Amino acid sequence: MWRASRVRLLLWHASAAIPVLGAAAAFYAPALARTRGVWPAPLDDVYIHFGFARAAALGHPLSWIPGNGYSSGGTSLTYPLALAPGYLLGFRGPWLGLFAALLACAALLDLCRSLRRLLEPRAGPGAASSRWVAWVAPLFVVAVPLLDWSWFSGMEVALLGAVLGRALVAVRRVELAPPARRPAEQLRVGLLAALLVATRPEAVALAAPLAVAAAHAAGSLGAVASLARASLPTALLLGAHAAANRAFTGEWGAAGAVRKLILANPYPTPIEKAVEVIKNLAALRVQALESALGGPSWALFLPLLGAIAALDRRSRRLAVPLLIGAYGSLLLVALNATARYQNLRYAAPSLAMLLVAAALGVEALARRGRLAAGVAAALAFAALAAPSRGFARQIDHFARASANIAGQHVEVARRLGARAPRPRRVLLGDAGAIPYLSGIPAIDGLGLGGYRGMPFARASVHGVPAVVELIERLDAAERPDVFALYPSWWGGLADVFGRRVDAVKIEDNVMCAADEKVIYEADWSALAPPGERRDGVVDEVDIADLVDERAHRYAFPSPRGGWVIGALLPGGGGGDGADSAPRFDAGRLIPEGREQSFAIGSVAAIPRGPAVLVLRTDGGGPIALGVAVAAGGEVRVEVAERPADRWSEIRVPLRDVAPGDRIRIRSLLGTFRSFHVWLMRP
Repeated sequence: MWRASRVRLLLWHASAAIPVLGAAAAFYAPALARTRGVWPAPLDDVYIHFGFARAAALGHPLSWIPGNGYSSGGTSLTYPLALAPGYLLGFRGPWLGLFAALLACAALLDLCRSLRRLLEPRAGPGAASSRWVAWVAPLFVVAVPLLDWSWFSGMEVALLGAVLGRALVAVRRVELAPPARRPAEQLRVGLLAALLVATRPEAVALAAPLAVAAAHAAGSLGAVASLARASLPTALLLGAHAAANRAFTGEWGAAGAVRKLILANPYPTPIEKAVEVIKNLAALRVQALESALGGPSWALFLPLLGAIAALDRRSRRLAVPLLIGAYGSLLLVALNATARYQNLRYAAPSLAMLLVAAALGVEALARRGRLAAGVAAALAFAALAAPSRGFARQIDHFARASANIAGQHVEVARRLGARAPRPRRVLLGDAGAIPYLSGIPAIDGLGLGGYRGMPFARASVHGVPAVVELIERLDAAERPDVFALYPSWWGGLADVFGRRVDAVKIEDNVMCAADEKVIYEADWSALAPPGERRDGVVDEVDIADLVDERAHRYAFPSPRGGWVIGALLPGGGGGDGADSAPRFDAGRLIPEGREQSFAIGSVAAIPRGPAVLVLRTDGGGPIALGVAVAAGGEVRVEVAERPADRWSEIRVPLRDVAPGDRIRIRSLLGTFRSFHVWLMRP
């Protein structure tokens, strides 16, 4: 009997390995042919994970590049830690992708094992008729080609699947454990739920209902204590992560949330943001929950099977959290401005939860007897077969996307690494392969890489000139000396501060943001030297420099106002001549009838009394401003037409100002182009 059971278990593992390894080979083999031997990565974000993994292996956890400091821009806290041993074992360069592939296959096999434990029939009526379900469980794991694309992409989705399976098994253990063991099992659920969130942040939509499910299975234990054990680890994780973000970056949220969430954009109105979220939801529903599952009619089978599981007394404690988590995480993903792109990778966790819920539904129906088992088999076949028509397209897309990344990002890294003299630092935009493969330090202009606590992520949302303002804060030797950028993404930076020296252009682009990535040599001579200060100035606000704005509690009119702009004009270094060296400055547009305001710094060396407010602007027609200090009355200032070929300054005498006073500048006539504010002694 023992030997038969052992053989059956070995056969099951073989039957699970065949579809998982077969699917992996189906995706990797054509991609390897397209990349000409470079291990395939269909997303450049894979290399961002590799960068975090290398930093962790070198003793710099939570850093993208050693020396850059803390970064909250990693999509996953746990995945780089799982990859780091591969780096230490010698999987270097693109070949860390091979270790990621082995890890993905192991994670999917672990998910299959968890499903087997959940689906194996317990003793009692219906056990015989549902025994077959555990054998087809691996097919549910690899049945959806769109999900397989993400499973094998080198991203963290496969690891999430393994943790998902173990968390569900932990909830089942709470159900079956004797009262004395339940507290420990509930804590296990809590720890695995926290691990889910650490692996993918939107998994919080599943972690919360899983905690409730574990508490619901408390039996004779107290409900409050049970819920605390199951939910406190996730709460502590979220709190600790937010506190670390605040301490090291000044933001409670992670850089990815600051950069990508629609709600973080200061310019659109709430209605415009809601429209974007609805567009994302519509695209995700049609493309991920319909087309990817075989079409509108066939796509109903997975939710139907999940609903059957939710109605079944034995499986509902797992199925209900899975359904809530699937649709809840999709709602959270819809807040992401990039949700509709990158082959819908953000929908992968939702698809995984729906597939597991559907497998539970098949088992719940099959347990009802032979006739019900036949219906369950038919529904399972329909649900699994319907998406199969997408295999050829997804495999081809995986190969083409991998060729794009190898042909563009990997090639740019090769060329930069071969440059002589070796570049000091490269400026790029959310590009992981370039610094990882070239070994050149980098600053991510989009902010996901993090750089010494500077708010690049939020600056990139406000506009490219705000990113330039942060670079202006760096010492000259610290500023990037080369760029690797998409020109269409970085207008006002690449064309103003860069000289094109090389470019890599790819054909058949299905994944990169543009078909050409350009390499520039940098020239920052138009930026102000760090620490420069005009004579007689007691305080100043560099508009659109987010660090300076935060220090002065600066407020701009939002939404539909305060857009960041930039200009490069002569006469900006304190000189009076139009022939003085051109100087770059960023600013904001203050529409007519709106205002900007700021507080005089508490360290301003000025006693209460008169002062002169100096406002920098560029050329344009006549405008009128209203200036008020603290709660005082507003003074109207008429500004004549200014020349377009140089910076201009507006001087406003103030009678009574002191540190901490708030100064309001309202645009009474026309749009005010505000670039810089100085407070000077009269």
